[in-house]
Amino acid sequence: MKRFAFFVLIIACFCSCNRASQTQETTQVSSDNIFKYAKNIYCRPGSDTVVVYCDWNNSKDTLVYCLHDIKSNSIAVISTTDIAMLAELGATDKITGICDPFRTTNPQVQERVKQGLVQNVGTSMETNIEALVALNPDLVITSAYNNLDLKKYQHIKCPIVFTTSWQENTPLARIEWIKFVGMLIGKMHEADSVFAEIEKKYLALKSRADSVDTKPLVLAGAASNDIWYMPGGKSYVAQFIADAGGKFIWADDENTGSVVLNFEQVLHASQNADCWIGCDEKSYAELDAMNKNYKLLDVYKKKAIYNRSKRSFPNGGNDYWEYGYVRPDIVLADYMKIIHPELLPDYETVFLEKLAE
Repeated sequence: MKRFAFFVLIIACFCSCNRASQTQETTQVSSDNIFKYAKNIYCRPGSDTVVVYCDWNNSKDTLVYCLHDIKSNSIAVISTTDIAMLAELGATDKITGICDPFRTTNPQVQERVKQGLVQNVGTSMETNIEALVALNPDLVITSAYNNLDLKKYQHIKCPIVFTTSWQENTPLARIEWIKFVGMLIGKMHEADSVFAEIEKKYLALKSRADSVDTKPLVLAGAASNDIWYMPGGKSYVAQFIADAGGKFIWADDENTGSVVLNFEQVLHASQNADCWIGCDEKSYAELDAMNKNYKLLDVYKKKAIYNRSKRSFPNGGNDYWEYGYVRPDIVLADYMKIIHPELLPDYETVFLEKLAE
C-alpha cells in the first residue's frame, strides 16, 4: 500500500442508503479491516480500495477510493487536523493551500504561509472554490460534514478526499485515520509506525489509570448563554475521561455527539463534581464575563476548573485542536494529571491548564 500516492473516487449510494444494511456491511467487513479502531473507514489488507462511510442526519453515504500511482506534491488542506496528520508524516512541504492560515499552529506551515508557498483558500466554514481552482493542487483533503459538502466541490477537477474522522467516538479511532493520509501520499509504512507508537503510549497510560480504586467525578463541555453543550456519554471526550480514571457526569448517555442541556440540568448533575475540564477561558475573570451562572457550580467554588487553551494563540489558533488531535496520548496524560495527579507526579500538562485566579 505504501506505493500508492493518489486515487479515483467513486460515490456509491450518494443520496441515501438503508441504515440497517449499511450497519450490517460495516460489521461484516470489520474483521479483515486494517483499521482496528476507526469505524467509518475500511480497507482490506493488501487492497488498493478504501471505503469511507458518511453518517448524515437522514442518510448514510459511502465513498469508495481506488488508489493508484499518480504524484501528490501539492495538497490543499481544509482542516487543521489534517495539517497535523501531514506534519506527523513529515509532509508539510506538500501543503500549498489551507483555510484560515492564522489558525494553524504548525511553525513550518506558518513559515510557508509567510513565504507565499501556502495560499489562503477560504475559511473553515466556507471554502473559496475559486481560489482552490486557481491553486490547482494535486489533491484536496477536506472533512465531510454533510452531503452538501460532496456537491460543493463538484467543479474542482483535481481529486478530492472527504474524511469523516471527526465522527469517530474514541481518541485512537480519530488518529488511526493517519493511515489513510499515509496511503494518499505514499507513506503508509511511516503512518503505520506513527500510529503504533501513539497507540502504545496511549494504552500504557490507560493501563496505569485502570489500576485506581477511586474515580473522581468530572464535568465537561461548556455553556453558550443559557445552553450547555455536553459531550455525549459515548463521545471521544467521555472516552478520555474514562481512560484517565475518571467518572463522567453524563456517562450514562448514549449520544456520540454533543447534548444540549439547560444550565439547571448541569447544575444538578454536577453536584459534588471534583473538576471541570473543557472550557476555553484562561481565568475566572474571563469565565465570569462569559456567564455569571458559572459561579453557581461546585467546581467553581472549589476552583477546580481546567481549560484546553494552554497552547492557544492571540490570532485564534489553538494547538489542542491541531497537534492535540493527532497526539491523544499527550491529551490523555493531561487528563490523568488533572484527575489522578498521583499517577504522573513529575508530568507537566501540554494542552490543559488550571484557570488563573
